[in-house]
Amino acid sequence: MVGMPYPNIRSPELQEKMAYLDKTVPKTSGVSAGRALLENLCMKSVNQSIGRAIRHRGDYASIVLLDHRYSQPAILSKLPQWIRNSTEIKPTFGPAFASIRKFFQMKKTNSTLTS
Repeated sequence: MVGMPYPNIRSPELQEKMAYLDKTVPKTSGVSAGRALLENLCMKSVNQSIGRAIRHRGDYASIVLLDHRYSQPAILSKLPQWIRNSTEIKPTFGPAFASIRKFFQMKKTNSTLTS
């Protein structure tokens, strides 16, 4: 996934929800409730996309999240635990590609051994 799929901030419905939350809910950890709503909607889309790649326990996929913001603890914490446990943060393409290659080589070896 390239970037983060934030909802349209210009949506009147979303603006109203954010304004209402900002007025009625106190800030948590310095983040307004409206901003938290935006992040939660974004991460809901990310998690749904991940779920489309991995359907059952024996399934596997390489999911690449291309945006430096995914390395932030506040964003990482909104991924499911089973994804966080397998997350690797790579600063550049070379190490990321090498890690993906190693992952699929390992899966290929394991499937050959169990066949």
